[in-house]
Amino acid sequence: MGKNAVFAVFFWRHLMKKLLGTVLASVLLSAGLFAYNPPAGGQNVLRLTEPQLIFGANSAAGGGIFTATPASIINNPALTAWEQRVTLDVAGTMLFSSNNDDDHSVGGAFEGGILIPSRWCVSTFLFQGVWTEFIDMPVGNSINFTAGFSKDITDQVSVGLTGTFGLLYGDLTDSDWTGSFGLGVFYNFGDLFFMKNLRFGVSMNNLGKVYTSSETAGIKSSLDDGEFEMADSWPGIATMRTGVAATMVSTDVMDLGLSMDFAYPAFQNFVCDLGLQLQFWDFLKVAAGWEFDVREFAEGAKNIMPSVGVSFKFTFNAKNDSYLAKNGWEQSEITVAGAWKQMYKNVNAVSAGAVMNLGMADTKAPEITLWNEE
Repeated sequence: MGKNAVFAVFFWRHLMKKLLGTVLASVLLSAGLFAYNPPAGGQNVLRLTEPQLIFGANSAAGGGIFTATPASIINNPALTAWEQRVTLDVAGTMLFSSNNDDDHSVGGAFEGGILIPSRWCVSTFLFQGVWTEFIDMPVGNSINFTAGFSKDITDQVSVGLTGTFGLLYGDLTDSDWTGSFGLGVFYNFGDLFFMKNLRFGVSMNNLGKVYTSSETAGIKSSLDDGEFEMADSWPGIATMRTGVAATMVSTDVMDLGLSMDFAYPAFQNFVCDLGLQLQFWDFLKVAAGWEFDVREFAEGAKNIMPSVGVSFKFTFNAKNDSYLAKNGWEQSEITVAGAWKQMYKNVNAVSAGAVMNLGMADTKAPEITLWNEE
């Protein structure tokens, strides 16, 4: 391992010790100052809209097998910085509740996003809607708009910024609004020992006003026993997320990647996300993600079933006289994906979507001519 690698490892370890020390101190200081009682699912309400968000283990480092879609800015605003192509993202999710006392047995979510690279930065715009008025997951109905901007600082480091605005409404919640910012840093270390494409990510989201509806049940409620305690706010204000991911096995046929993330909603909770992804050749991916939310689990809102998903990538050729061909996108890629997750005891999510990358990624190094041959 070279000097640069040794220095990078030392720097990252030092940085992580500082960050974890700050997080622990903040948790101790804030635990007695603020209540923590979001509705079940309130931390992940914007991650219900796309298959990759459901099975991607909420990775701030891009997942075990690196993937960046317009919706990736929900986890880390810096993930999209190296995207070279205009990308379109459309997805939808059906939510089903089997609680017999719930009149709203079906809910849903959708999203539409676009990613636009330029010489200055990569701009991303994401529109999401969520309808989940379930007793077991009473986060209400909301529409949310997020704009993100990311930039590569070096060949290995990128930064990102997001701004989110949303409106909340429904029978189980008061009308409310949210307006917040998010920050992110991404570092692609490279190869280390047996790990390939080792990556690190840190993000801080929900910096601003979050939803503070006072009419829905928080995780401290026990509706089976008739106990109701109103939720305070969600998602957790100033939520820090730290993640690491790498390819652990790489062959001509299959790559196996793992990711691990830790999140600290409002500095009063601890959430661990683990992800496993298998990619066969360059077009088929099978993935699973698992989340353990300490506070939800302790309050009986158990959400420990893994999410599972699959995606398939293929190319298509545009007609010579089509709009795509006239703009230099004669050949493009589409990735279709599906995912399933049991959210809580009585709630299941089934999601499907498609991501279109216009044109093909440029993988050829530039040619430099020092003089013209005569």
